[in-house]
Amino acid sequence: MKIARVLGSVTSTLKHPSYEGKKLLVVQPLKVDGAPAGRPTIAVDYVSAGEGDIVLLGAAPGLAKTVFHIDLAPIQHLCMGVVEQVDLER
Repeated sequence: MKIARVLGSVTSTLKHPSYEGKKLLVVQPLKVDGAPAGRPTIAVDYVSAGEGDIVLLGAAPGLAKTVFHIDLAPIQHLCMGVVEQVDLER
């Protein structure tokens, strides 16, 4: 799992059937200190996240298939939670 910041949403008129009715978000993966970690990517929203939210991203194989109950789910990233607070112990 990773954390990421929601940068915006994606609008698409043509898409794979597994994306029908699902909100697509542009997310920027983050390091623990909040700095960007790599390039932005697309994630399917499962928690009604919005622009500026910090989200928990799941990317396990078959996760989207299990969550959305569909046979074919070519979904790499899934927003699984909105992060309200992060506490670090060292």
